[in-house]
Amino acid sequence: MRFGTDGIRGVYGKTLTEDTAFRLGRALGEKGSVLIGRDNRPSSPSLARAIASGVKSVGAEYLSVGLTTTPALYYLLTKRPYPYAAMVTASHNPPSHNGLKVFTQAGKPSDKERREIEKRMPGEEKTPPFAIDYVEDPAPLDRYEAYFRTLFCDLTGLTVVLDVAGGAGYRFKGLLGTLGAKVILLNAREDGSKINDRCGALHPEICASETVKSGADLGIALDGDGDRIIAVDKGGRILDGDDVLYLLATRMHRKGILKKDKIAVTVMTNGGVIKSLSERGITVRVTPVGDSAVARAMAEEGLNLGGEQSGHVILSDYLATGDGLLTGAALLKSIRDEGPFSIEPQARRYPQVLLGIPVRDKGVMSDPTLLSCTEEIERSLGDGRLLLRASGTEDVVRILVEHPNLSIARQAAEKLGARLQSLAGNASTDK
Repeated sequence: MRFGTDGIRGVYGKTLTEDTAFRLGRALGEKGSVLIGRDNRPSSPSLARAIASGVKSVGAEYLSVGLTTTPALYYLLTKRPYPYAAMVTASHNPPSHNGLKVFTQAGKPSDKERREIEKRMPGEEKTPPFAIDYVEDPAPLDRYEAYFRTLFCDLTGLTVVLDVAGGAGYRFKGLLGTLGAKVILLNAREDGSKINDRCGALHPEICASETVKSGADLGIALDGDGDRIIAVDKGGRILDGDDVLYLLATRMHRKGILKKDKIAVTVMTNGGVIKSLSERGITVRVTPVGDSAVARAMAEEGLNLGGEQSGHVILSDYLATGDGLLTGAALLKSIRDEGPFSIEPQARRYPQVLLGIPVRDKGVMSDPTLLSCTEEIERSLGDGRLLLRASGTEDVVRILVEHPNLSIARQAAEKLGARLQSLAGNASTDK
């Protein structure tokens, strides 16, 4: 399947080209008009043009808003009668990579919807050139900004460090300032040639250092397309998605606005955080990895908070997808209303060891010896747990081991990682 858990990803010019973007545009255009956005990677304008060309080749219309964050593009889609939006971005991946995300009115497409789109895409043969007068019109993005301001009307007196990771967050770098906050910007560049490069959500220590130095109330580190947040509290403590969910959930619970006193999380969420939530009267729905799985669970159960440890946080009262800047504003509002997060009891955290093993063929996960090794380690962990999964965005198999004893978790992860590496090496040699 071309689509991973977060769209089509690849190295630009090698595993992802304008041919793929054109075919995707044609497949989407067969169902009607398409909304298009992009981040600021050097390759993104060309790929966005290719999508638009594919849309026009089947007689459909497109609206391309140019540089934007992924959540802002999705918001605009919900306000237009288009069946699809296509976002050109590789999110947290390096500048040499790019990707194509697709949204429907309901959010990211289901597996069935993705397969249907793929069936409408032609084969791997070169597509003929299709010239168009490509135009980008950013004016519709004003509607997202206006909506954002209605949600968080006054942040006067608060100081925030905002690291936009050299990415699409540049488009909305001034938005928090229009709400009265004093904003200290980091890595706000229109040129995306260094997107995610030692900055943003992948390197929140940069934001943390500036937050402490400036005495800011909060630090916000976004990823390249602005749908993830890693936050920093006033004392410089880095808050991943689990921490952000815990803090928002407990405060929303106290105010009586956490629907069903329940949130949606993924299997990656720390077990200690789940236990801490339970002790405060909050239950969880556990989903597979991926913010799309979280969003579906929230819709099914009527929940208004959910997310991933990686920083995708969904506040569905506002928007049915992750929005790092919006979540950051919600954190600022909470600080203004109830005080700094340092006054909250910290969530319990069990030690976790996460390894990413590069592989050429993810089919190695079905190897009998790997499965046997996995089962053996799982039995030895007792109160701990092990998760082995293929990345949906990279040629990587991820190993997560969680255990109250860090040494035991590390030994288990390294043992399984060594086994996986030996099998991956054999598979590469065979090829």
